[in-house]
Amino acid sequence: MRYQIAALLTGVITVLALGAAAAFVWVSVGEDDDQRRQVAAEAELAAVQAALNTRIDILRGQAAALLQQDGVTTYAVREDDRPDVLELGGVTRGGGDYILVSGPGRRLVWQDGLTGSIVNGVGDVTDAAIYLLDGATEGGIFDFVDGPVLAGGASTGPGTERAAIALGVLLDQEALSSMVSDPSRQLTLAWATNDAPPDGVQILPGTAPGRISIVAPLDLGRAQRTLVAIVDAPADALPVPAGDGLSRWAGILTAIGLAGAAAFVLIVRTMASNIGDVRQGLLAAQERDGSPAVLDTLAGRDEVGRTAQQAADTLRSVRERTLLAVDEARVATARQLLGEHVIRSMQEGVLVERSDTTCIVCNPAASDLITVEPGDVVGRRGALHDVLGVELYQRMHERAKARDAAQRLDVVQIGGRDLAFDAYRVPEYRGDGHSLLIIVRDVSAVLEVEQLKRDVVSVVSHELRTPLTVVALSLGMMTEPNTDQGQLLDAAERNVQRMRELVDDMLDLARLESGQTELSLEPYNPVQICREVCDFLRPQAHDKQVDLRDAVDGVIPQVIEADGRQLQRAITNLVTNAIKFSPPGSTVWVVLRDGGDHLFIDVADAGPGVPAEEHDRIFTRFYRASNTRDQISGTGLGLPIVRQIAELHGGTADLLPTEQGAYFRISLPVGERATS
Repeated sequence: MRYQIAALLTGVITVLALGAAAAFVWVSVGEDDDQRRQVAAEAELAAVQAALNTRIDILRGQAAALLQQDGVTTYAVREDDRPDVLELGGVTRGGGDYILVSGPGRRLVWQDGLTGSIVNGVGDVTDAAIYLLDGATEGGIFDFVDGPVLAGGASTGPGTERAAIALGVLLDQEALSSMVSDPSRQLTLAWATNDAPPDGVQILPGTAPGRISIVAPLDLGRAQRTLVAIVDAPADALPVPAGDGLSRWAGILTAIGLAGAAAFVLIVRTMASNIGDVRQGLLAAQERDGSPAVLDTLAGRDEVGRTAQQAADTLRSVRERTLLAVDEARVATARQLLGEHVIRSMQEGVLVERSDTTCIVCNPAASDLITVEPGDVVGRRGALHDVLGVELYQRMHERAKARDAAQRLDVVQIGGRDLAFDAYRVPEYRGDGHSLLIIVRDVSAVLEVEQLKRDVVSVVSHELRTPLTVVALSLGMMTEPNTDQGQLLDAAERNVQRMRELVDDMLDLARLESGQTELSLEPYNPVQICREVCDFLRPQAHDKQVDLRDAVDGVIPQVIEADGRQLQRAITNLVTNAIKFSPPGSTVWVVLRDGGDHLFIDVADAGPGVPAEEHDRIFTRFYRASNTRDQISGTGLGLPIVRQIAELHGGTADLLPTEQGAYFRISLPVGERATS
């Protein structure tokens, strides 16, 4: 304890001595600092006063010069034609924002300049202009509606022929800035609005850190209110309190400080010597692979000796625990690296949320499936709640708490993909809490295959079984007497043809999708192809009371390179569908449009159309729109064949949005255009 007590007493005595000396110096030199700052502030205001007086002298000289101009004095006395020098700009009129002319007997002849030029605060003067004119000959700052006005004037002298001119300059911020030579200063003038204007020069905090405001009344003000000048300047514009008397006490403070420092150094050196022995013992223990035997020799009854003994005991304990921790860390690190590698390589998305709602795992598959960046969720509380939404997030917790093998997975559509979510509770390594483990799988392909299976079964069961039933009935009835065998054969032949067309469509689509179909490109006239399709299908449209029309919009290429048979089939499929779904009395349009470097073949009808949410699936094989699926039969193969034919030609087939009916477009690229 002797080291601590000695150091404490030395420090307390030194601090008390230095504090007493500093307080005495502060009191002795503080008054000198205030006086020096006050003198400097008065000098700043004196410079402002001098600049304003100089500008007044200039205005008086300019007013005297105006009185020397031809016709000015005569105009002031007789009020005949006004001289041009008074009508021209401010430079010609002496550079003033305001000008006032008086004739004999202080009679106001003419004034011009500032809007609403009425002197404020002169209630005991009946004529504000005459008040200004009398004061302007001496110079001063007047209280105008527009602000402070610096005025100066001149007169021809007393007598009945006396003429006088007063010039005024509005002291806005630009004019005040021009009067301050130092750009670091900013001058502002204001009229005091209270009953106690500032008395003498005041030093106040500035408008920003590092700046001060010097405030004082100006004796140039000519109004019933006091004119106050405010100089905003850097803080170093005035002397910084330095304490001139400090040098007289420097010796005393230095002596006290040196004495305290010497005593402190002596104590520290004594402690450092013993501590150095302990340090050497620690180094020796380190060289001996952590053996604390050397420290045992330094153990003693004083503070350093007891510290050496405690260090030896601590070193033994730390050494044992370190060896054990290293072994455990190696095993845990190997397990962690293996787990991280497995999770990162999984195709299923993995999300883990701790019991405090902090997300700790988001593997690359999960990042891709739910379209988030791992950095946006990992390490953030409530991240999975925000990403998954309230409803799905709650279902995951409920599913994890009540596991049921027969429970169906939650399937949610995100980013156009069908995602299946499953959840588990995992005990945490520390504490009694449980983490939430969420597995995300992309089941879009599985659901699409299942839907395709259902569509195939539906088509086969309906589009093949129905014709087969008709054929079987027709053949069975032919053996019965008194039957119209020709009609039965026609019915059987039509249904056989229907089955043949379905099989052909399925085979053709399979060949188109597998790339086995090669186009036979030849030059064709697209207008002729469309008209041939319309001529062929017009009787079918007529039977359904539908008007089929074709048109050309814009300049269409006369020749395109295409497989005429395949292109004709694609257009036929679109027009056949349009006729099938159009109500009686409506019109089906086939329009060729100029699309620049593409040729557009548009087919539009007035039928029920396709629901907006099914536009992306309408070109899928066997898929039929839900709003017409039960009313109108079909195979769902026509539109996929159209798209495949368009893509083989390097183009596209799309369903365009429209307010009524369906609007299909085939877009084909065109090379060198041979226009019709």
